[in-house]
Amino acid sequence: MANGIPQFDAMDDFLKPTFLGSIVFLTRTYLTYHLSFKKKFAHIGGTPRTWGIQNIDVFGPNIRIGKNCVFAAGRGDRTTITTFRMNGHEGAIDIGDNVLLMSGIRLSSASKIQVGDDCMLANRCYLTDADWHDIYDRTQPVGRTAPIILEKGVWIGDSAIVCKGVRVGENSIVGAGAVVRRDIPSNVIAVGNPAKVVKKLDPKKVVLMSDLYRRIDEWKRRGR
Repeated sequence: MANGIPQFDAMDDFLKPTFLGSIVFLTRTYLTYHLSFKKKFAHIGGTPRTWGIQNIDVFGPNIRIGKNCVFAAGRGDRTTITTFRMNGHEGAIDIGDNVLLMSGIRLSSASKIQVGDDCMLANRCYLTDADWHDIYDRTQPVGRTAPIILEKGVWIGDSAIVCKGVRVGENSIVGAGAVVRRDIPSNVIAVGNPAKVVKKLDPKKVVLMSDLYRRIDEWKRRGR
């Protein structure tokens, strides 16, 4: 320690938690998952991997997740997954297999949000399938609503917004900060406000999360 400031030989030393801290973290995560978190889903395909489970808010009916989902929720940047039942509307959120959900994302549904297998949702992106108030009579929720569909392998960038009625095609990427108000075709990159296609992707070169999990399973089998 120099001048009261701890010195580290490597970043790993800085990031390495204490043994007691690790025990407290794992215990808190385990209890939160079994006593509260998993009860908020209509279906869970497999135990998700979670970091910062205390920073994830799940509320409402018809919320489902598949297997191999990963939640990474940072402190002070809450992840919220919410469906609403009001004024004749009932939301639903279906999250597929092998989906990565980062800190601060918001999914808000009054009809349906479908997140396909192998999708990645970056920090603070927002998917909403409703206006949440009528355009003229603003005392009336939910306003206009239409489903959002993210096909397999979609990547939504940091702070991007996907609006009601949008379908994003397979493997496509929505750039950071983009606002998506119209459908995006498969195998492209779209950026800007409103989002526009700027590049085409070669689907043969795309490697998805399912490929990673497949390699892990093969490694485990060989290890036995």
